[in-house]
Amino acid sequence: MPAEGPSMLRLLIDDADVGAFDAAVAAARARGASPEELAAAERERAIALQLRDTLLRHRRNEAELQLLNDTANDLASLRDLDSILQAIADRARRLIECDLAYISLSDHGRGDCYIRAAAGNISGLLVGLRLPTGAGLGGMVARTGEPYSLESYVGDTTITHTGPIDRTVAAEGIESLLGVPVKLKQEVIGVLLAAHRAVRSFSSRDITALSMLANHAAVAIENSRLLTAAQTAVEDLRVANATIGSHVDDLERTAEVHERLTKLVIQGKGVEEVVHATAAVVRGHVLVVDEHGTTVATSGEEGEALPAEIAEAGADARRSGHTLVRDRLCVVPMITESEPLGTLVHVGTSPIGDTDRRILERAALVAALVLVTRRRMAEAEARVRGELLGELLSHPAQDYDVLRHRASILGVDLDACRVLVVAHLDGAARERIYPALAALARRFRGLATHHHDTVVLLAPGEDARTVAQAATRELSRATRNRVTAGVACVPHPTAVAGAHEEAAKCMRALIALGRHGETAAAGDLGFVGALFNGHPDVAGFVTATLGPVLHYDSEHRADLLRTLEVFCETGQNARNTAQILHLHHNTVSQRLARVGRLLGDDWRAADRLLEIQVALRLHRVCGR
Repeated sequence: MPAEGPSMLRLLIDDADVGAFDAAVAAARARGASPEELAAAERERAIALQLRDTLLRHRRNEAELQLLNDTANDLASLRDLDSILQAIADRARRLIECDLAYISLSDHGRGDCYIRAAAGNISGLLVGLRLPTGAGLGGMVARTGEPYSLESYVGDTTITHTGPIDRTVAAEGIESLLGVPVKLKQEVIGVLLAAHRAVRSFSSRDITALSMLANHAAVAIENSRLLTAAQTAVEDLRVANATIGSHVDDLERTAEVHERLTKLVIQGKGVEEVVHATAAVVRGHVLVVDEHGTTVATSGEEGEALPAEIAEAGADARRSGHTLVRDRLCVVPMITESEPLGTLVHVGTSPIGDTDRRILERAALVAALVLVTRRRMAEAEARVRGELLGELLSHPAQDYDVLRHRASILGVDLDACRVLVVAHLDGAARERIYPALAALARRFRGLATHHHDTVVLLAPGEDARTVAQAATRELSRATRNRVTAGVACVPHPTAVAGAHEEAAKCMRALIALGRHGETAAAGDLGFVGALFNGHPDVAGFVTATLGPVLHYDSEHRADLLRTLEVFCETGQNARNTAQILHLHHNTVSQRLARVGRLLGDDWRAADRLLEIQVALRLHRVCGR
């Protein structure tokens, strides 16, 4: 009997549900089909349902494969790890058709794992949750490396529960849970989990599908890490290449500066040229300061005072022996094995870089070389000058024409040298004296030598005291020692030896009198100077000591000198003086006050009074 209604094949083609197949058999029974026809219909129904299940499985497998293929393609196009993990969670949720999916990664540094990305979560507790090893389903899967599923998480006793994990499960409303390991070369690097908010079992197909997705995830995670490492390596190489290029540029710049400075040394240039060449390369102000704080050369305006900050930094650099950098200030000490030479200072327009610092250190080295060379040449010159002066001191019967010629070669006019200074230095080191001699001779355009532990200077000048005081100041500054000096005039080159004897006596007299650090000629020492002078000038001594009183008596027909004599003879007793002179006491007091105004307020001091008494005696002996 022909079948009425749709056939089983049509139902399969139309993708009808199970009820449609049951309805076809029921329709055949309703129209009175024979038992044979009903049995055939039942067989067709069973075969059709089997075919339907097979088709559904194929379709589902095809969909899963397509989803996995799409996932692999999508993951291959992603580079950022967070984006990859989020895509994996989204695909897991679609693949398993679950309410919630998330992925955790292992943290080898802390020995646990943490949830990195999630899809379908409804609370803010899930992402970032840390899972101790072995705790919760994820911790168990990470520890064992095997898939694991639960139909009811809350009531399960096979897993380790923790407060944070249970609170998160409750917040998300999770009931059933499936977790599979994310493995890379047999190492578990994470866990992929799928969850339902209702009790439901997971099939082997779900476990297989989620495991396949986890395999894709492992490859994608590793690729992302490798890509990140490669990008980091490329960036490191780029930075290294840029650094090497910068270093090469710096080295070329430094070599160019070194070559330029070396040429200056070969050409015999001075520190000034070194300073200007350095300032042309390193932007800013460059100056060389000697060990005493005096500016030797500068690229700026001459005569500028050295700021306290630079002076302090220079002292710190000399003490440490190393380059000192303070923001825009760089101070390089110039130190040799034998002596400190000062510092090279750079004040820049911006903070000092390593390359500029190296250039400044090269410049300081060259400047030190120039200074040492100049000093050695100056010392050699000083020795030559000293030998000439030594001959003038030791051999008065020399051929002075020859000496004049030798002096002229050194740029010294022997006939113009009218001042001779003999100086004693308290504790000065010999290595400081010789450079000071060269500087002293050059500055005063004369001759200087170290003679019998004293410094002797023969220099041009008409005012002996002025020349001597300037020379002692320069000598004290250069040697950093107290200087006591005697000075004498040199009327002719043949009188150098005699002038030296007179100046040396004055120097010794100053030391004997305890007047250290002073400079004096014979006339400045009163009667002591008159005694030490080779040709005593008694009249000059009397005039220098009593001149104002003698002049007053001559102009005013007064008798101050007689009053002063009696006052001294009576032991400075004004009443006895008044009685001897037959004067009123007030008259004597007025005369003595007048003497004080003429001779100075300190005329009664012991030293002055002694000189006055000696002058009074000499005046009486030589005749009024």
